[in-house]
Amino acid sequence: MGPIARAPTVAPYLLTGLRQAPEVYFGSISRVRVPAWSSGRAALLGDAVWGLTLGGMGVGTGIVGAYVPAGELASAGGDHRAGFAAYAERMRPYADRWQRGADPGRFLAPASALGLRSRNAPFGTRLFQRLLISSTTSIATDAGLPEYASA
Repeated sequence: MGPIARAPTVAPYLLTGLRQAPEVYFGSISRVRVPAWSSGRAALLGDAVWGLTLGGMGVGTGIVGAYVPAGELASAGGDHRAGFAAYAERMRPYADRWQRGADPGRFLAPASALGLRSRNAPFGTRLFQRLLISSTTSIATDAGLPEYASA
């Protein structure tokens, strides 16, 4: 695996467009920790509850976040209270493990030029690339997902 290709800078283009834009919207990079993953018949799934997209895990957590509650609801005979409780019990330790200490906002949007350089520098190294792939693989394969009975 070679180094990650660097895209040409688009900053000048974006800054020009920004000056000409009639409106500008800024969002935040944030994560909310919620005490309950469900309320009544509604449940938070995937990244909406886990917030693990820092390593590109949004799609994977979305799939797992649909698979597990569906399986737990089926195992509970459709009882949403029992199914959602089992979903949270099964997945909370997994999510907590990866949320502990993570601050995606501070990493993705550092407050200084030095912070930007510090964030960007490691991405060009093979060691850092291997570390990212290894940690993403670990997150993706460490959930210990159950096999639910098929209908």
